[in-house]
Amino acid sequence: MKRLFALFALLFSVLLVWGQEDPYARLHEGDRLPDFEVAMADGTTLRTADLEGKVVWICLWASWCPSCRKEFRWLHQNEEFAALSQQSDFVFLPIAREENSATVTTWLRKKGYDILSGVDPDRKVYELFAEQEIPRNIIVGRDGAIISHSCAYSRKALGELINQVKETLN
Repeated sequence: MKRLFALFALLFSVLLVWGQEDPYARLHEGDRLPDFEVAMADGTTLRTADLEGKVVWICLWASWCPSCRKEFRWLHQNEEFAALSQQSDFVFLPIAREENSATVTTWLRKKGYDILSGVDPDRKVYELFAEQEIPRNIIVGRDGAIISHSCAYSRKALGELINQVKETLN
């Protein structure tokens, strides 16, 4: 009986939340990518203007976040994502929230991820996109408009994001 009650409670919660917009998002589909610059872990700076004409996947994350770790592991092992990463008109831009270059570089190296990440120790870039919650993934089209903005780790959602990027690149 307890299991049945728990199942109904879970189903009710899913139905209640399903279809509701992310209450913490500050930008949504169709909005323009805001102007920003972010320090990269290698000491360079990336500006929004550097992304013009490209399809961009912004991943807002942190090395201490369990869901972010799962997401990075899944992306690292996904062959379709690896193929996308080789395309010159696609940019994967992870930005670590509230972390410094040394922490991010050490964590990525330790995990064997050959990815350059931005760092956002003061949440200035993060707060352009959301108030709270990570991981967040934002897909931006060549025209600078946001195609998708999602939150929370889900293999299914990541697969859908990969498909969105592939469709946008074609």
